[in-house]
Amino acid sequence: MALVLAALCAIGPLGIDMYLPSIPDMAVSFGAAEGAVQFSLMTFFVGLMLGQLAYGPLSDKFGRKPMIYLGIAVFMAGSIGCALAQSVQQLQALRFVQGLGGSIGMVIAFAVVKDVFSGAAMGRMMSLILAVLGLSPVVAPMVGNVLQGLGSWRAIFWALTVYGALTALAIALLLPETRSAADRKGFALSRTLHNYRKILCDGKFIPFALALCIGQAGFFAYIAGSASVFISQYALTPTQFSLLFGVNALGLMAAAILNPRLHRRVGALKAFRLVNSAYLVVLLLLMVYLLGGYSNLFVLSAGFFATVSLLGFIMPTGSQLALMQQREHAGTASALLGSMQFGAGAIVTGISGAMAFLGGIGLVLVMLACAAIAAVMCWTVVPRKMDL
Repeated sequence: MALVLAALCAIGPLGIDMYLPSIPDMAVSFGAAEGAVQFSLMTFFVGLMLGQLAYGPLSDKFGRKPMIYLGIAVFMAGSIGCALAQSVQQLQALRFVQGLGGSIGMVIAFAVVKDVFSGAAMGRMMSLILAVLGLSPVVAPMVGNVLQGLGSWRAIFWALTVYGALTALAIALLLPETRSAADRKGFALSRTLHNYRKILCDGKFIPFALALCIGQAGFFAYIAGSASVFISQYALTPTQFSLLFGVNALGLMAAAILNPRLHRRVGALKAFRLVNSAYLVVLLLLMVYLLGGYSNLFVLSAGFFATVSLLGFIMPTGSQLALMQQREHAGTASALLGSMQFGAGAIVTGISGAMAFLGGIGLVLVMLACAAIAAVMCWTVVPRKMDL
């Protein structure tokens, strides 16, 4: 189940990561600025945000698998459109469609986990999924770079179309429906807005969700801005950047594997506070280094590796804590959490793009602001005790 759900989760991240090294070539192809192509990442995030708000409650009412098929179909349609796009404006619009479909992955995967598991087992499964999912940012940029070399950047979107079809086949053959008929029948779709308001006002959800979303927004800033920093400022080739991006993703994957051990040692709540604090300290040190006039590539790379690795602890723990108490409306709560995550990502990628002229300093500054707010929330508004 972890492998199938990770493959489903990877639809969105693959749509993000695979084309990153190709952004400069895409800009040349369209005769547009790199910033205009980067804006397609923001429209993709907006699609991810809005799609999850719909898929979550719909999956509570009609079941997980029908929504998976619908989402993958929309994702494939958007991917085909991107492959055929003739202008950067078309690309931006079609990336939004692609994001609407790709949003199905995280929301349904987490809802399935909540359907089947609880307590520590739920945390272990989420960490396992994230660990397998960690292969996506390791492999995706390198695969995208190879596809571009074999043909053009358009081959990347054709490959995403094929991936969507193979994932749908795996779901059909290997994943059972986990939402019971009784639960589907008892769910009132008309109460979706009421349920969203109820979850947003839940003190056992919103503090964890906000801290997670703001902290993870720093990760989205890294995704959006790292290619420009390493390729434009440090003169790395797209292949070198892909390898560096992949190494950092290995840190994310290793942290996700170790995360359950950390929970057993100190508990999920304490782990969430401690790791968010470490996340802030690393970025603060990196900012001091850059403001001191230093710009060594190895130091910057090591700082980003540590930061991304810490997020491998933060993301599954925050998701577990936010969803732990949402028993009745797991799909709706998962959708709301995912929507908040990608909404924060859309905002921060826009800010990161606007600060791209500052290079590495601008990127680290955005990430530092996210880490600082998340750490403060962990020590002020996140509950001190909770039934896990």
